[in-house]
Amino acid sequence: MPLKAMMLLLAVVCVCFVEECVCFPNGSVAFSCGTMMPVHPPFTPSTSSPPFTVSTSSTAYTPGGVITVMVEVVKDSSTEFQGFLLQARSRQGQALPWPVGKFTNINATLLTALHCNNMENSTVSQASGAKKKKVQLTWEAPSNSNYGDVYFSATVVQDYTTFWVQLNSSTLTLDNNGNSAAGVFSSSALLFINLLSLSAYC
Repeated sequence: MPLKAMMLLLAVVCVCFVEECVCFPNGSVAFSCGTMMPVHPPFTPSTSSPPFTVSTSSTAYTPGGVITVMVEVVKDSSTEFQGFLLQARSRQGQALPWPVGKFTNINATLLTALHCNNMENSTVSQASGAKKKKVQLTWEAPSNSNYGDVYFSATVVQDYTTFWVQLNSSTLTLDNNGNSAAGVFSSSALLFINLLSLSAYC
């Protein structure tokens, strides 16, 4: 085979190999945990209005509480997406761009759990490049209130050339009142029972 033809064949093989590796169709994109940036050379994130949304089942969360998160195509759109990367982040001023909380009930045939920043199941991606219109996930908040208000951030890949980075949900406010209210109720109930007990001896 002529040298020129061999070089051309080698270049094609290299390009195919690189594309297969950096796309990570199985969702193994742990190196993108911080930036949420897929490596799809020579393409860069789209600046057009994204045909996708990131939404939640609630506008507030409690420590240790559970929230449903959806990444989906906008209503009446025929668009589909092949890949995504999703995590929750803190709104606090000094917060680092790393995930908080963890995802649970992960279907391993459809989703890939990532341990970003050594935090188990803190980020979720797709398990294959199959096209989809919606993914729904369950997120469990941290057991403490150190992170304040949070939001969900997603990178959504329509195809190798077209993708959007850091599409954000609305902010979820931290609500500690649920636990406090439960504590007040328990204390009040206990006091009431004690008063009844005392009245029985009068």
